[in-house]
Amino acid sequence: MTAARTRTAAVVAALAAGVVGAFCIGKLPAALPALKAEFGLSLLAASWVVSTFNALAVFAAPLFGLASDRAGALAFTLAGLAALAAGGTLGALAASETVLFVSRFVEGAGFIAVVVGAPALLVAATAPERRRTVLGLWSAYMPFGGALVMLAAPAAIGTWGWRGLWLAIAALTLVAAAAVDAMRADYAAARPAGPRPLATVLEALKRPGPWWLGAAFACYTAQFATVMVFLPTFLVERGIALGTAGLLTACYVAINVPGNIAGTWLLARGAPRGVLIVATFAAMGVCAAIALLPFAPEGLRFAAALALSCVGGMIPAAVLSGSQAHARSPAETGGIQGLFVQGANLGQFVGPPAAAAAVSAAGSWTAALGVLAAAAALGIVAGTMAARHEPRAAA
Repeated sequence: MTAARTRTAAVVAALAAGVVGAFCIGKLPAALPALKAEFGLSLLAASWVVSTFNALAVFAAPLFGLASDRAGALAFTLAGLAALAAGGTLGALAASETVLFVSRFVEGAGFIAVVVGAPALLVAATAPERRRTVLGLWSAYMPFGGALVMLAAPAAIGTWGWRGLWLAIAALTLVAAAAVDAMRADYAAARPAGPRPLATVLEALKRPGPWWLGAAFACYTAQFATVMVFLPTFLVERGIALGTAGLLTACYVAINVPGNIAGTWLLARGAPRGVLIVATFAAMGVCAAIALLPFAPEGLRFAAALALSCVGGMIPAAVLSGSQAHARSPAETGGIQGLFVQGANLGQFVGPPAAAAAVSAAGSWTAALGVLAAAAALGIVAGTMAARHEPRAAA
C-alpha cells in the first residue's frame, strides 16, 4: 500500500518528531559552560557528555532500523519520543555527573528510534513523486531544530536554568508524540505486513551503496558537530558574552538549512549524488582551513565557519534521500536509515573528543584542523565510492 496523495498534516507531525529530537542535541552547546561549572567538567569530559548521546547509535543504529522494519515505524517513533522525554527529565533531576551521562544515553536511544522510524512515516504519508523532496526536507530537521533551541537557550537558561530548559524540551517532546499518534491512520503503509525472515530484513544492508553513504555521513557530522559543540566555548574564551556566543552558534547551525534545501534542489534536477558529495567535502576542507588558521582575521574565520555549515548542508540532503534510491520497498527504509544514523552518530561520537584531545595536547584550537581535514579527505573517498554503487534506476 502506498500513499496516493501527500497527507500534509501527517508529514508535518513526522518532521516535528525529528525537530524535537534535534532539540536534545542543540540544547547542549549553549548549556555546556553551565554544566562545566556545576559539575566541574574538563573540556575533554564535557565532550564526552556530548558524545554519550551518540554512543548507542555507533554500535546499534542498524539494529534499531531493522527492528523498526519488523515492529512498525509508528510504534518505534512513539517509543523513541517517550524515551527522549524520560531521558530529558532524568537529566533535569541529575545531581551527579554519572546521572547526567545516563540521561544522555537514554535520550540517545530515543533519538535513534525517532530518526530511523520517522522517515518511513514520511514515505508512507507522501505520494511517490514527492518522496525525494520530502526526504530532502527531512535532512533539515537537525539544523532547524538545533538552531531553534540555540536561539531560545540563553534566555531559557537565564530564566529557568539549564534544568528548566531540559524539562521544557521534554514537555514539547510529549506534545510531538501526541501529534504523531493522532495521525496514525495516515501512516498505514508503514505498518509491518507481518513477520519477515531475518535474511529478507537484512537484504537492504547487503548492498554496498548505503554503507558508503553512511561513511560519508560520518565524515560530515564529525566536522559539523565538532564546530557546533565547541564554538560557544571558543567564543566565550575570546571575551564574547554567553548570550552572543549562543546566538552566533545558532547562526552557524541555522545556515545549514539553506544548504539542505540547495542539495534537495540540485538532486531533484538530476545532480549526481556522488559528485555532489565529493564537491561538498572539498569545499568544507577549504572552509575548515580558513576558519582555524590563526593568522586569518577573526571576521573571516567566522565567515568560513558559516560557509562550512552552509555548504555542508548538502551532504545530509544527498545521504538521507539516498534511502529512497536504495530501498526496494518502504519496508526497507528503516534498515537503511539506521545505517545512516549509525554513520552520523559515529562522526559525532569521534569528532568532538578527537578535536578536544588534539586541542588540549597542543594548547591551540588550530590543532583541531587535523581532525576536520582528515574527515574531509575521507568524505571525498566515501562520496567517490558511493557514486560507483548508485542504483541505475535512481539515476
